[in-house]
Amino acid sequence: MHRRLLLSLVAFALIRGSAAAKPAQGVVQNFGPNLKAICPNPEGIAIDPRGNLYAAAFSFSQTANICVLSPDQRIIDVIPVGPGPAGITALLGELYEPGQGLYVVDFANGIAGNGRLLKVDPATHAVATLATGFAAANAIAQDRHRNLFVSDSFLGTITKVAPDGSSATLWAKDVRLTTKGTPPFGANGLAFDRNQRLLYVANTGDSTVLRYPVLPDGSAGTLEVFARGADLDVAQDTKQSLHGADGIQFDVHGNLYVCANQANEIQVLSPDAEIIARYAGVGPTALDFPASLVFRGRTLYLTNLSLSDGGVNSKLSVLRVPFPGLPLRP
Repeated sequence: MHRRLLLSLVAFALIRGSAAAKPAQGVVQNFGPNLKAICPNPEGIAIDPRGNLYAAAFSFSQTANICVLSPDQRIIDVIPVGPGPAGITALLGELYEPGQGLYVVDFANGIAGNGRLLKVDPATHAVATLATGFAAANAIAQDRHRNLFVSDSFLGTITKVAPDGSSATLWAKDVRLTTKGTPPFGANGLAFDRNQRLLYVANTGDSTVLRYPVLPDGSAGTLEVFARGADLDVAQDTKQSLHGADGIQFDVHGNLYVCANQANEIQVLSPDAEIIARYAGVGPTALDFPASLVFRGRTLYLTNLSLSDGGVNSKLSVLRVPFPGLPLRP
């Protein structure tokens, strides 16, 4: 009798613990420890098939770290990335591809020619340079042919890079991918839609999301505006729409999740370019300059760059959302 009761209590505790491990839908929670001491100002984020998260430090130091966090919120590895010609490293966007490794961009010192696209082996920590010549390499997306697309926030360009780095070509350039706004970052987050007929681009300083049609031959069509924050403020009688649009990702229903870093929110755009949800957190779980995001099913992870307060809130956040994320690799 006592043994049966004990087993029942253990089973109840396991079920309850399993449920507690999943964040509540729509409720922002902190994930893992504060990263300021090891990976300050985390910006890029990626996830591997086991659910390990990779958070890249935008640290402007000789060596910048990538913190690896397990699904149970422990730091299980730290990957150091050394500098290129600039002598300092400041990491931004990331993308993990099974069988290939971790791609990450190095902003370096923001001077044209010094930015790099790197490939990191998470097992050995080996770092290889795939492409150089960027001024402000920022985000990475990948097409079904495994080509990598890298935004440059200062040059207003998108560069197409072969997965092995054997070629790097200018895919698109437009003045609308630059900005006169604050922060001075233009082209930032990148995301393909489900059919890869459109490549979406966030312009941070202009609080705008734009998109390029992908033509049958793989080249870029004519750039068009998908959503403009100032227009949404008027149309939806709201404030700070897309303010500081940064990292972007789609869910399976075509809703676009946008890191509005100046509004300290994740804002969700419907396929009709209307804001249908906002997530911010409260008190100690509040978002602080959200920069990049990645899905694992219906769980959404994101980085808090904590840029304007000395990195005090250098952390990851997590929440459950209504629909799964669109897979990054078709």
